[in-house]
Amino acid sequence: MRLNPPIGSTYYYDITNESEFKLEVEDKKTKNTNKANFGVYYEINKDSSGNLLLNMSYDKIHIYTKKNDKETEMDAENSAASTDPVERMLGFVKNAKIRAIVSPTGDIKTVTGYKELGERMLANFDPNDSYGKNIASQQWEKLVGEGIVKKNMDELFRIFPDSAVHLGDTWKLTYKESGDIPLTAKTVFTLKDINDDIAIIGSEGIIVSDSSSTGFMSFNNASMNLKGKQEGEYEIERKTGMLISCRVKASIEGRLEMIGREIPVIIKTSLKMNGKKIK
Repeated sequence: MRLNPPIGSTYYYDITNESEFKLEVEDKKTKNTNKANFGVYYEINKDSSGNLLLNMSYDKIHIYTKKNDKETEMDAENSAASTDPVERMLGFVKNAKIRAIVSPTGDIKTVTGYKELGERMLANFDPNDSYGKNIASQQWEKLVGEGIVKKNMDELFRIFPDSAVHLGDTWKLTYKESGDIPLTAKTVFTLKDINDDIAIIGSEGIIVSDSSSTGFMSFNNASMNLKGKQEGEYEIERKTGMLISCRVKASIEGRLEMIGREIPVIIKTSLKMNGKKIK
């Protein structure tokens, strides 16, 4: 259970993230739906310490959102002719070369390329428009840094145990999920089976809100009391440690406390990832 893909190999991943948020304020219900689909290549190399050197490139980025009856779609393919600043950002990412160093146990040591790209994008702003430049910088880090690059890598590599495992063995991992919702997931993984050199791993865990957090989506002065469960299944190449597929679902409920009000919240998320070696 270590990352050991051959030098010079390339893997391609099709990734779909979906989330649904339901809130109720003064008998008014709000439902937000988000769906993001990515296609990304990982070209594999190694350094002298055995760490993986990954060159990443995206060939598709599509984001769909729906808030009640209002729908929005953004596609990196349309970025050149788009007037939407966020859609134009997606085009920058699609054309970027992003690099990362990852340890054999899946620890992401460094990620470079996307910040430098963001700086070049921000250089096109009017020097006197400091407010607009600051907003764009925050959007870039939130959408690209946390929401696309780091999130996709976490989903691909945050599964490995710190020692050898055998059939039926379990191991635990705790991680904080990035994004609009600050959550902590405590997950138990189980090596369930090995079929044709593919390791089948099941996962079960609990998810809780960060008690120190004072923000939730667009609610800046709010605290959360959320709790839920997640479960999933992963298929990993036993010899290389590279993910072939995964399916993970989570359901979270609780309350958002703001200005003396308690707002019921229901969150459902799902992740589907399919990968293959193409070189």
